[in-house]
Amino acid sequence: MEKSIKGMALALCVAGLAAQPAMADDVSTKGGIKVTSDDGSFVGEFGGRLMLDGAVFDNDAEENTSGTEFRRIRLHSKGKIYGLDYKVEFDFADGDTVTKDAYLAMKVLGGKLTVGQFKQYFTMENLTSSRYITFMERSYLTSFSPDYNVGVGYWGNYGAIGYGVSAYNAYQDEDADGDDGPSGDNGTTEGTGGTARVIFAPKLGEYGQIHIGGSMAKEGGVQGRNRVRVRPAGHLSDASRVAIVDINTGERSESTLYGLEFAGLAGPLSVQAEYVGGTYETDTVEQDVAAFYAYTSYFLTGEVRPYDAKSGKFGRVKPRKSHGAVEVAVRYDYVENDSIDFEVESLTVGANWYWNPQVRFMLNYIASDVAEGTDEPNAVTARMQFDF
Repeated sequence: MEKSIKGMALALCVAGLAAQPAMADDVSTKGGIKVTSDDGSFVGEFGGRLMLDGAVFDNDAEENTSGTEFRRIRLHSKGKIYGLDYKVEFDFADGDTVTKDAYLAMKVLGGKLTVGQFKQYFTMENLTSSRYITFMERSYLTSFSPDYNVGVGYWGNYGAIGYGVSAYNAYQDEDADGDDGPSGDNGTTEGTGGTARVIFAPKLGEYGQIHIGGSMAKEGGVQGRNRVRVRPAGHLSDASRVAIVDINTGERSESTLYGLEFAGLAGPLSVQAEYVGGTYETDTVEQDVAAFYAYTSYFLTGEVRPYDAKSGKFGRVKPRKSHGAVEVAVRYDYVENDSIDFEVESLTVGANWYWNPQVRFMLNYIASDVAEGTDEPNAVTARMQFDF
């Protein structure tokens, strides 16, 4: 019976790959379910995340509805198959099954070659997992980031330098609504894209860290509507949702975007800022866009925000004390389309309580301004989050 249970767990963790029950020799349940075959050829881990959000609005021109939603309900399996890394992840939050990660990866020339569907190498905050971002929602800037696309990518490191390139299919399913931005928002039928990113991340003493980075994203031959929208006061502010870019002329369109990244750590204090600018265009239309955010956070309980210098993104906070960790933060966020003289900005104040490494409670206050006073929705938002 024990070997059969282990075998079934292993089969689940390798996403349907046939495995004999007798192969599973070691099972771990620390932080999740992890199964290793007796010969080491298969390593499978099963996990997931749930984020339950609520929002209360102080509306202005538009009537946003106060309420609750499951922001994310995800299950994943990841591990190794004969030396190849794999990951498969699905989101069920909208009542539909949406594929997120679905890839194989292998070591090549000291780096990692990834084939399948994965997040492209553009902007630090978009690449940081939603489990570890400081605020409930990412900044407006990430609306321009390519999200989960099918393609091929390579990431490598040389000392304190990290670098990556990718090429991908720019097709997006209009019904597969994910975060704000291109993913699930365009309804494009075809097109290709590519990204490149480089980071420099030197360590400064025991608790100090600097991150400097730059990236580029290029898409071309995009057929169909090319649209980028933002929700000014959180994910539930649908009524106030506005388009920063909306090109639907029937022509093929292209975009060229450039990004700059900065982050710094000094013990419990951290700062982070990014800028993205670029152009969306067709033969008859050209629109220039720009976005910027900057924030600072501080752990009242003394923790240091974990940073992975190899990938250039932040990770899981582990409280130092049994009562958990407390973090406070403030962010300014801005996005504009200069060609049509349209802008959105907001100020967010947040507090996070990390009950343990897997459970977090978040509280945000958002004051936003759409088109210089056309709509000024404010919101108090909260989240209960856990993952395994």
